[in-house]
Amino acid sequence: MTEAPNQPTRRDWAGAFGSALAMVVGAGAIWAARDYSDLGAVFPRTVGGLLVLLGALYIAFVMTGRGRAAAALDGSMPRRAGVAVVMLAWGFALPVLGFVASSAAAMAALLMVANHQRWSVRSALVYGVSTAVVLALMVTLFKVGLKVPLP
Repeated sequence: MTEAPNQPTRRDWAGAFGSALAMVVGAGAIWAARDYSDLGAVFPRTVGGLLVLLGALYIAFVMTGRGRAAAALDGSMPRRAGVAVVMLAWGFALPVLGFVASSAAAMAALLMVANHQRWSVRSALVYGVSTAVVLALMVTLFKVGLKVPLP
């Protein structure tokens, strides 16, 4: 998509700032993983490295004029805030409730916050079954595949 010839390109400085924050979080994950076992450090080092790499790439796009400011978002700010609150609560609930219980509660809360349609028995069943399947796959992936100890 090309810009109109007389319209200046708006650079995404907010996105660049967010990318810089992601790079700090990624570097922090890499730094925190220095005391982990070699196998336990694979996941945080990989994710941290991706955050640093992709954050730097996006900042380079913004600096060269390739990253443009996003269009105004439609939607509900209370829903967005609700998602952030649920994710924060999930993070604090992990050590207390454990991975399975806190994740199941967070997934249910996220479904309630994000659902735009009326609830029906069918949708509740579909959401419940799909939540259980996703949770089982995540536990299997982390415990068996990645050998990550879960709280």
